[in-house]
Amino acid sequence: MTRWLHSHSSGFAKTGLALALALALALVALVLGLSQIGWLSRWDWLFYDWSLSSQSRAPAKDIVIVAIDEQSLRNLGRWPWSRQVHAELVRKLTASGAKAVALDIVFGEPDLTDPAADSDLAAALADYGRAVLPVLDEQTRLNGQLIETLPIPILAKAAARLGHVDVELDPDNIARSVYLKAGLGSPRWSTLALALLEVVDPDAGQTLPGQRASTIHSKSSSAWQRDYHILIPFAGPTGHFQQMSYHDVLRGEVPATTFHDKWVLVGVTATGLGDALPTPVSAQAQPMPGVEFNANILDALLRGVAIQPLSRGSALLLTGVLVLLSWVMHAIYPPRWMLPLTGLALLLTGVISFTLLQEWHRWFPPMAALVAQGISYPLWIGWRWREARRALRAEQERTQVTLYSIDDAVIVTDAQGHVESLNPKAESLLGWVQTAAQGQPLGAIFRLAHDPEHRSLLDLATVCLQQNQEFRLSEESFLVSRNGQEYAVRASAAPIRNSQGQASGMVIAFSDITENRRLTQQMTYQATHDGLTQLPDRHLLQDRLKRAIARARRAGQGCAVLCVDLDHFKKVNDGLGHTAGDTLLRAVATRLLTPRGCGEGAIFRLGSDEFFVVLENLRQEHQAALFARKILNVLAPCFEIDGHECFITASIGISLFPKDGENEEALLKNANIAMHRAKDNGRNMIQFYSQDMHIRALERLTLEQSLRHALERQELEVHYQPQMDLHNGRIIGVEALLRWRHAQRGLISPIEFVPLAEETGLIEIIGEWVLQTACEQARTWQREGFPLRMAVNLSPRQFLRPGMVDMIRRVLRETGLEPRYLDLEITEGLFMKDVESCIATLHVLKQIGVHLSIDDFGTGYSSLSYLRRFPVDQLKIDKSFVSNDIASQGDMAIAKAVIAMAHSMQLKVIAEGVENPVQLAFLQQHQCDEIQGYYLSRPAPAQQIRALLRGESPSAALQDPNSRRSLE
Repeated sequence: MTRWLHSHSSGFAKTGLALALALALALVALVLGLSQIGWLSRWDWLFYDWSLSSQSRAPAKDIVIVAIDEQSLRNLGRWPWSRQVHAELVRKLTASGAKAVALDIVFGEPDLTDPAADSDLAAALADYGRAVLPVLDEQTRLNGQLIETLPIPILAKAAARLGHVDVELDPDNIARSVYLKAGLGSPRWSTLALALLEVVDPDAGQTLPGQRASTIHSKSSSAWQRDYHILIPFAGPTGHFQQMSYHDVLRGEVPATTFHDKWVLVGVTATGLGDALPTPVSAQAQPMPGVEFNANILDALLRGVAIQPLSRGSALLLTGVLVLLSWVMHAIYPPRWMLPLTGLALLLTGVISFTLLQEWHRWFPPMAALVAQGISYPLWIGWRWREARRALRAEQERTQVTLYSIDDAVIVTDAQGHVESLNPKAESLLGWVQTAAQGQPLGAIFRLAHDPEHRSLLDLATVCLQQNQEFRLSEESFLVSRNGQEYAVRASAAPIRNSQGQASGMVIAFSDITENRRLTQQMTYQATHDGLTQLPDRHLLQDRLKRAIARARRAGQGCAVLCVDLDHFKKVNDGLGHTAGDTLLRAVATRLLTPRGCGEGAIFRLGSDEFFVVLENLRQEHQAALFARKILNVLAPCFEIDGHECFITASIGISLFPKDGENEEALLKNANIAMHRAKDNGRNMIQFYSQDMHIRALERLTLEQSLRHALERQELEVHYQPQMDLHNGRIIGVEALLRWRHAQRGLISPIEFVPLAEETGLIEIIGEWVLQTACEQARTWQREGFPLRMAVNLSPRQFLRPGMVDMIRRVLRETGLEPRYLDLEITEGLFMKDVESCIATLHVLKQIGVHLSIDDFGTGYSSLSYLRRFPVDQLKIDKSFVSNDIASQGDMAIAKAVIAMAHSMQLKVIAEGVENPVQLAFLQQHQCDEIQGYYLSRPAPAQQIRALLRGESPSAALQDPNSRRSLE
């Protein structure tokens, strides 16, 4: 039998491999044929676009775009502009020391309105000597003949080089590539970006990347010829490169250093005016302006990352290898691996294409291989199914062999109950060999423990042989083997019926469930006990407490529930690690289980550092208090944890039956409430439950529920408090402050609900809403002519939240607020948690361009050595150092020291809580930069702040010490 199976398997493997190779070759030929006629190219380009847009490069610092945008059109008038305007721009770029300049503007006709302008522009170009102008290929309107449109002769002569701006769209109308050389009759013009490089380095065009044209029709003067075809590795979406408004550059509002030794491209970005091309990285179908398209080409050439398609032969070879590899794996591995292997093959093909594109800048179209690999799975499934049916027929012929190989033990007896045969498993469990067992009574070899009179076996034989029915032994049956070993067994018997339907024998099937029984008992234990401390869990606690209540009712006595929660356990986890915390919990459980601990009560662990104890047979309340004090005393001695001395205390809440609850749920809940009151009162204490605790907990729960719905009910408001520059008396910013106008309770103090939001995690959602609202309001004020800086406080939980930086980027993008107008205030105490991580996050925020301030400075404990490393812009003096007219000499000294220290570190200082002229005069005297407080205005809604901004200038407050601005 074994030889037959082996030969059958060998034949199957050989046949499978031969069939695999034949089908693979046929499938490769089919898919490659589809690829040649272009049916898969659309899907290839979709994969290419996704691969390209999934990663972006940092914009090149040496490429700058001067954009003819909407702002420039509004300020300089309708297009086209006088060429004297362009001449002025060229001169400014010349003066700034630009490395080379490309004007992506068509000058195909003379300026008839101002002929002198052409001469002026030509002179500017000639003086500069490193300018490039574009060449276009166009069709005439009369006969459709293709012509080259060059700049007018005077400008073409003045330009250092000319470069073509020809772009070929793919069949799906997406611009992905460019020809580095093109021209009418011959590819004599470099593309605009390459021409720009050749101005600085004439040898830049000698060795070019790209796919060469197969033929160049040199004799055809009317054909547009192209050569050196490359795919463009776009650095990022539209707007990725540094852009300066044409108008701003012309007015001198852009520093000259911006263009020094930089590649400068001048072109149209205004919508509907210039050429715009759909690209693989065009976000939300936003086309890319032609000038930025050329900037991407320039960036690719400068970095040497131009993408080249694999040659046709290389692509065909790689496709064939991938498909054949997939089929060989299907032929070698068993059917259960087919689906994972198909997925692996598809993934491998995608990864290879993606890696070639990203790392080696080579494009391999993967769709031909992916389609072949995808089709291979159903083909192999069908073939395997056919082979399985053939194997099933062979398997039916081996039923008898299977009986002897099953894991169940089988005994066959005759009509009198004498053994006829055993299978190998039965021999193993019974300790009898078949030759010795044959002819023996069933009771001689099949002996059950705890059944000396063989009643179970008599019932088994009677039911099967005499009543001609099936019979099953009890699940609690234990088999005793010939050598005395016991097994837990599951046994059943069925009669063997002759042709007349009478029992001519019976078959007893039994299996060893000893291990299953042990695992079941173990799983039951694990399901009802804490895995760390081995203490009973909530299910057993509720059951024990339910029975304790029933016994107390019958006996007329009381019982108590103690909720024991370890104090400051989180510090152990944070300081020594979770492994040490687990060790401490086990040590606490061990002490509580000793007679000195909870020997008189039942102890349970429900989670983390929370334990419960059930006390019974209580006659007086003080017995529970004495027991709780005993627990505190047991926990008082030092714990030795991994070489560290740990002192731990506990807060204990007690609820009593029947005084504090009639059922287990009420007692557990009230004990927990009492425990939390013990923590609020200072920890390491015992607290009995009282009714007012429930009321307070209910009020807190109600407030939390109301806070969860406050956003959707639009009950939250953002008020704004102005900030004034003491140097010029102008309001230069506002701080956004959260307010909650409850529908029933009215205005709720932030002191009451902000800590609750922090504790429940709602501060993350609310904080994001405040940031979004404040940025939208700042943008609104900017459009009204008030470019105010918006200060928004980031809570510690918000700051440490993963994705916080991405959230800020998204809000700035959605609201359109420039980052420099956003001031993020971060509490000083936050930096005590993880200094290095906080510093890294602050650097990322500074890269975005936002303003950073440390709030409440002077109230925390941050190290001055760390302060030097914080990339912040401003310190905010806490109002506690400014209030009460700065009567305290200590407060005065701190305020002066903070101002002096900040100025020495080139940081600005803002003081909050300024309420009167005395405080203002002190801060002016000591060179404080900015102030905020009731002296200017109370926090007020946006419309009231708008009225303040349009009214009298706050600088009057500096001149008249008796004046005071206030918005109630």
